[in-house]
Amino acid sequence: MKRIALLFLLINSLWANAADVLSPDAFTAHYVNVIKETYPDIKVTINEPLAISIEYPDGGKMNSFLDNAYIEYKQDPSNIDDLIMVYASGLDQTRELDSAGFTLAEVMPVIKDRLYIEQVGEMLKDADADNGLVFEPLNEALFVVYVFDTPTSVRFMTQADLTALGVEQSSLRETALVNLQNILQHVQLEGDPASLSMLVADGMYEASMLLFEGIWNKQQFPVKGDIVVYVPARDVVLITGSEDITSLATIQEILFDEQGFAHPISNIGFTMKQGKWERF
Repeated sequence: MKRIALLFLLINSLWANAADVLSPDAFTAHYVNVIKETYPDIKVTINEPLAISIEYPDGGKMNSFLDNAYIEYKQDPSNIDDLIMVYASGLDQTRELDSAGFTLAEVMPVIKDRLYIEQVGEMLKDADADNGLVFEPLNEALFVVYVFDTPTSVRFMTQADLTALGVEQSSLRETALVNLQNILQHVQLEGDPASLSMLVADGMYEASMLLFEGIWNKQQFPVKGDIVVYVPARDVVLITGSEDITSLATIQEILFDEQGFAHPISNIGFTMKQGKWERF
């Protein structure tokens, strides 16, 4: 029980106690004001709470979803201006990445849910109807999205990028996993692998470790029953057993904390059956 309590405290430390926070509408308005002050030549339109459109002086356009920024803001409302500046400062990098050349060595896999795929798909479709996101289903709830990870930023891989690289999409998974393994040099396991534990790596690709089939075995995780894995966020991977009622209940408390997670993925648990992740 002590180990479970310590793990709960560890994860709970991701959230700050926020008393008064801006509504999504107010946060969006504040975010837009910061962008306009920082980039006076950029035209910004609020489409709906936490969704904006950006038009650059050269005619380039992009849509931006502020859900992650808002969740991070709720964790520490006192740090709103610094947070928004971090997000806003990435606009130039995003534009620079649009015309950058990439290599296969920069391809990485990230795990996303169906809603994310739909939202980003619409965003890219608005920009270029023939230039969609490069992704593949992991199961009915999770998808593998391919990105280019550079020293300055991360950018989605598009079908045009795939053509420029001259490779088939079927070969991306193997290449991306080799790249991912090269950067994940310090993976740690917090908690008790026999009851409730959490993978800790670089803060970006923890959820992507679902793709390393070989690590998900009872030697690594001697839990009660089948191994059950939750990926509520890109940097949070919780592991327990299908017959561990106490740990499963603890995970539910963590998942439904009102502060939520930054970069959320899914509140569903998954077990591996014959090399494939299935809904728990």
